[in-house]
Amino acid sequence: MRVLVTGARGFIGSALVVALEAAGYTVRGLGRGAGSVKDWRQADFAAPDSLAGVCDACEAVIHLAGVAHTRADSKEHEAVTVAGTRALLAQAREAKVAQFLFVSSIKVECARDAYAKSRRMAEDMVRACGLPSVAIVRPALVYDAGVRGNLGRLLQVADLLWPLPIPRGGARRSLVHRDDLVRVLVALLAHRARDVTYTVTDGASYTMRDIYDLMRAALGRPASRHALPEGVVPAVARFGDRVTHWTGHACPWNSERLAPLLESCASDDRRVWDDLGMAPGHTLASGIAEMVAARGGHKAWRSIR
Repeated sequence: MRVLVTGARGFIGSALVVALEAAGYTVRGLGRGAGSVKDWRQADFAAPDSLAGVCDACEAVIHLAGVAHTRADSKEHEAVTVAGTRALLAQAREAKVAQFLFVSSIKVECARDAYAKSRRMAEDMVRACGLPSVAIVRPALVYDAGVRGNLGRLLQVADLLWPLPIPRGGARRSLVHRDDLVRVLVALLAHRARDVTYTVTDGASYTMRDIYDLMRAALGRPASRHALPEGVVPAVARFGDRVTHWTGHACPWNSERLAPLLESCASDDRRVWDDLGMAPGHTLASGIAEMVAARGGHKAWRSIR
């Protein structure tokens, strides 16, 4: 069975390709630039014409490609996530693809920004595409060794010599280890579900302090004995916004950077695990321990000035 994987060079896609090949699937990778997959197609989702023929001879598509960061403007999200998905679906219908798995985001459930809006629009198109088997997967925040973004920055901060008094309560986030998300995607190919939407998490939710404390423990750093009141964080964020406005440079403590402490995005939906007869293989504690081991212990404090 030949499976087209879009975004095959990305954080999730690179691991998915390995897992699919190990499971006996023939993989066609798609993305910008050169790829390591033997059957590789180069395309840009912002240029729909470049997708011509990418689904030919494929029985399934796992669509991962999209604008990964939330700071992009609405035009970029529209061009890549919305128009790009529309063009890919047209190619899938033309090639008579039997299965289409769209990897969306849990943010569809908890955010109203351009990123979440574009994902909702793409989801609607996938549901209405008319292909025989369609599944939409909404992963929580995906992490593993090499993760960047907010979790990567938090791991650097957690490795500082002196602990920070991060508030103990506040916003809660769900997470999922990359290996567990990949296991779900591979299993869904065999499951051949029709018109399902799944949120994929590790079954728990965490405050930023929970995550920070687990990182400190894995790094062998002493735990913080103190915590700021929750109400301090919004005030700091507002001050950071003013500094950003006055200086024209992003303050490290503005609303965007402190969003993980201010905005909840969590789910306790376990339907995908129940339907597939599976369970998450990683707890956050074990996953973070692996991340720390992979990076070789204390490093981050030497690179932060």
